[in-house]
Amino acid sequence: MKKQITRVSSLLLFLLIGVVLPCSSLKAQDLLVTIQRDTLNCKVGKMEGDFYPIKFKWDDELMEGMIHKDSVLFYKRNMFRSISDNRLRPWYPTAYLSLNLGGGHQFGPLRVGLTENYTPKKGTSSDRGALYAGADLVVYLSALTGYGIKYHYRRMLGGDIQEHYVGPMISLRFWDNQRKNHWVIQGSVGYGRMAHNNAMIKRGTNDPEPIELTANVLAGDIGVGYNLRLSSNLSALFKLSSTIGYTDFVRISDYHRLNPSGTDPAPDISGYCHNMNSINLTVGLAVH
Repeated sequence: MKKQITRVSSLLLFLLIGVVLPCSSLKAQDLLVTIQRDTLNCKVGKMEGDFYPIKFKWDDELMEGMIHKDSVLFYKRNMFRSISDNRLRPWYPTAYLSLNLGGGHQFGPLRVGLTENYTPKKGTSSDRGALYAGADLVVYLSALTGYGIKYHYRRMLGGDIQEHYVGPMISLRFWDNQRKNHWVIQGSVGYGRMAHNNAMIKRGTNDPEPIELTANVLAGDIGVGYNLRLSSNLSALFKLSSTIGYTDFVRISDYHRLNPSGTDPAPDISGYCHNMNSINLTVGLAVH
């Protein structure tokens, strides 16, 4: 299969055009086998009448010709890496973009407002539900291992709390026996950002007022999923993932609005510090 021409003389008899012409460079590479069991690394075009147009390399020169359909035993598209390279193309997808959407649940401290005594109010279980949206872009260097970048967005309390994560990623695939579907395990360490809009605070004798809190954190994300192939370039993805991130510092991003003169000390916001720890379940589509 890997040799370009096994018997040159018999194959050339099938060419309608005896004088071959130089052609433009090609990237697509097909395998053509004649009824004489000759093989050729070439580009097979759409049939014209009873003939297939073909383009191939001959003595490092790009040529074109025609071959009758009765002389073709079979052909298979995209078998070789290039028209000048008889190595087989990888059977596995090498580039992978997935988009997923789902929900999540936040763990750890969560503050959603103030009590009647103006102390931070703890969130309930219903406050911890989150909307999750994410995207992964991976380039695979082998059937198993790939490297890329991931991003996800989470929101809670109707959008008052928003979290963003972006970071490099390593991805491992484990294929089934048919090389069709696969499990995927992903790990990432990157940058996390949290924003809490409309966080109510109490300053002195003033009435409670809303502020915006932000925090940056080094975070991590791990996930396991199953990729179900729908077509040669599209698959469905079901994934369970977890995000881990502990904030060391939370700041009031709009404190100048509350204290334009800069004379009043900043209020105590330590009770609002919460983490990015969560578990997420998503479904999505992957293009490869």
